[in-house]
Amino acid sequence: MSLVRRSLRQHALSSFVTIVSVGLAAGLTMSVFAINAQTYDAFTGGKVGFDAVLGARGSQLQLVLNTVFHLETSPGNIPWSLYKEISEDSRVTLAIPYAVGDNYQGYRIVGTTQEMFTKFTYREGQGFVLNP
Repeated sequence: MSLVRRSLRQHALSSFVTIVSVGLAAGLTMSVFAINAQTYDAFTGGKVGFDAVLGARGSQLQLVLNTVFHLETSPGNIPWSLYKEISEDSRVTLAIPYAVGDNYQGYRIVGTTQEMFTKFTYREGQGFVLNP
């Protein structure tokens, strides 16, 4: 035991740097795992409630990130006539138009219809509530 203490005293700086490095590495590793778990929960934990997301030609990932998760920029809009055709198709239960425009003071401007607020449950047993 005295040999260990004497070695630590002789190499105090390198021992201190080693201990700090191991602590930082452990903290960084735990942070990466925590961020990974939170990201996974954010993208898979919530009920999306959509069987299909239809949109303009472009990146499918960008369309889903923009429409469902409010990330990325809008890949564009489809013509209103195409929306009407899709919504009147007998195989489609519900079609809701959703267009993202500019922003106002950092808040996205979204154009949609009343069904977006009446057909979904946003919290358990509660529909959409607007608190001004």
